[in-house]
Amino acid sequence: MTKEELLARLGQIEWRDIEFKEARAAVPKSAYETVSAFANTQGGWLVFGVREAGRGFEIAGVADPDRVQNDFLSALRADSKVNHDIAVTARLLDMDGKAVLLFHIPESSRWRKPLYLDGDIRRTFIRRGGADHRCTSTEIERFLRDSSGERWDGAPVDCPLAEAFDTESLRWYRVTFNERNAGHDASLDDVAFLAQWGYLLRQGGHFIPTRAAILLFGAPSAVRQMLPRPTLDVRWIPAALHDSQPEVRWLDRIVFEENLITTWRGLVRKYMLSTPVPFSIDPHTLMRNDTPPGYRVFRELAINLLVHQDYADHGRMPVIQFYRDAIRFWNPGDAFGDAEHWLQPGEKEVRNPRIVAAFRRLALCEQAGTGLPMVVNQWRALGHAAPKIENDRSRKAFVVSLPMDDTVEGDLFTVQVTPQVTSQIAHQVPPQVIRQDAEPVDGFDGDLSTAQVGGSDGDLSTAQVTAQVGNSDGDLCTVDVQCLDHLTEIQQGVVNLCDTPKTMKELMDLLRVAHRGYFKQKYIDPLIEKGMLRMTNPDRPRASNQRYVLTDTGLGILLEFRRRNSV
Repeated sequence: MTKEELLARLGQIEWRDIEFKEARAAVPKSAYETVSAFANTQGGWLVFGVREAGRGFEIAGVADPDRVQNDFLSALRADSKVNHDIAVTARLLDMDGKAVLLFHIPESSRWRKPLYLDGDIRRTFIRRGGADHRCTSTEIERFLRDSSGERWDGAPVDCPLAEAFDTESLRWYRVTFNERNAGHDASLDDVAFLAQWGYLLRQGGHFIPTRAAILLFGAPSAVRQMLPRPTLDVRWIPAALHDSQPEVRWLDRIVFEENLITTWRGLVRKYMLSTPVPFSIDPHTLMRNDTPPGYRVFRELAINLLVHQDYADHGRMPVIQFYRDAIRFWNPGDAFGDAEHWLQPGEKEVRNPRIVAAFRRLALCEQAGTGLPMVVNQWRALGHAAPKIENDRSRKAFVVSLPMDDTVEGDLFTVQVTPQVTSQIAHQVPPQVIRQDAEPVDGFDGDLSTAQVGGSDGDLSTAQVTAQVGNSDGDLCTVDVQCLDHLTEIQQGVVNLCDTPKTMKELMDLLRVAHRGYFKQKYIDPLIEKGMLRMTNPDRPRASNQRYVLTDTGLGILLEFRRRNSV
C-alpha cells in the first residue's frame, strides 16, 4: 500500500481488507484478533498509527515504531500467541513526520486454517464487513473439514448394499454413461460397475458404499439417513433481486430430498417447462437447435451447486432463486483457491472429487478451469450484463447472480428458417418428413418425434408440426402446434406458466407486465379464444379467486411442443 492509497482510505470506512489501530505506544490486544480474522478470510492490511475522527480517520502516529513493530512481529512467531507462523509483510511510512506502520496479513491456505489465538481453537476469528467476529463451533468445524486431507465424499457408509441404491437412478446413469463413454464393459453388474469407479470400498470381504455413492445413486431412505436436509431448494420469487421481501415469498417452489441424479433430472425437467424455448435450424446439420439459450450457463452453475457444496454442513442447503431480473445460485461452501486460480485450465482441488468425477463422465459440466470463463462469456454473448461471482470466505459460501434484461427483442418462439437453410434442405432431402434424431437435453427425457417441414408444393419457408397427444378421454388425437409459432413472447410465457392454475397477478408479476387491462385484452383473451386457456371460474370472470389454467388441448400442445423442443 502506498502513501497515496493510505490517504485515500482514511476518508472511507474500515472494510473487509483494512483495519486501523491507534497503537501509539503498544500493540493493542485486539490487533491479534484482526490477524486471525484476516488470515481466516481473504487477507488484509492492519495499520498502526491511525485513530478514528468523526466519520473518518486521521493520522496519529506511532511514538516508538521500532519497539511496536518488533513486539508485534515477535508475538506472531511465538507458538503461544498463534498456532502457526504467518508471512507478514511490514512497512514503515513517514506521514508528515508521523510514523505509520502497515502490516499485510495474507490469507492462510485451507490446509492451515483456522488460525487461532493463545492455543485455544475457540479463539478463532473471521472478518465480516469491517469487523472481526469470533467463530461459532459450527464455523470452526467447516474450517477443519476443509483442511482435512481426506475428502468427505470418500468415507464409507454403514449401509447394506441391498438397501443402499435407487435402481432407476443407477440405470439412467449407466445408460447415459455407456452412450458417452464407448469402449467400457457394459456387461458389468451394478456392484462391479460401482466398485470399478471407486464408489464401493471392500471391508471384511464385502463391499460397502461410500458417501459419494449414496449421494449420487442412493435410495431415498439411505440419502435421508446420511443427509438430514434437502439436496436443493428452488424458488420462483415475484420480486427483483434487490427488492425488499415480497408479501408472497414465492410463487413456486421445489425442494429436492432425493439423490443427486434424481435431483438433477427433476431440476432440468422443471427448468425446461418454465423457461422460454426458442428454436432454429442449424444450416450445417439440419438439426433443430431449440435448447433455451441460457441452458448451458444454467447447467454449469446448477451442477456446481450439486457437486461442490459442503454436504457435512447440515444447517444450510443450496438455493436457486429465480427473480424477475436475475437468477441467483447460493452454495453452502466456498471455492478452494482464489479467482485467478479458478480461471486457469487444469485440474483443481475440489471438495467432493468423486461426485465431481461422476458428473464429468457424463459431460454434464465443463472441464476444470473452463466453467466460470464459459459462464461469463456465454452470458454476456446473450446480451446480459456480466454475472456477479462472489466467493464469500467469511460465510463460506459461493454465490453467482445472473442478471437478466427486462426486454428481449423478437419472438423467441418463431421457427427461424433462413434462405440458406431452405436451399440446403431442398438440395439434401425431399420436401416430406425430416426425422429429428438429435440427442435430448442432458437429464431431460424428451421423446423423439417426427417433424414435417414444408408442404406438398415443396415450399420450405414455413414450418408445420403435428403430433398425436392424449385428450381428456385418454384417446389419441392429432393437434397442430404450429399456432405456437404465432404467439407473442408473453403469450408463450403464459402458456409455460399455466400448466398449473395461476392468478392474473401471479402471471403479471412473473412476466413483468404492469397494465392489467392491456395484459388481459392483448394476451389472455386471445389464448382463451384459441381454446388453449380457460378460467377456473368461468361463470364469474371477475371473481377474486379467478385463476387461469391450460385446457386439455393447450396442455397437450404444450407437452408435445416441449418434448419436440427437448431433442
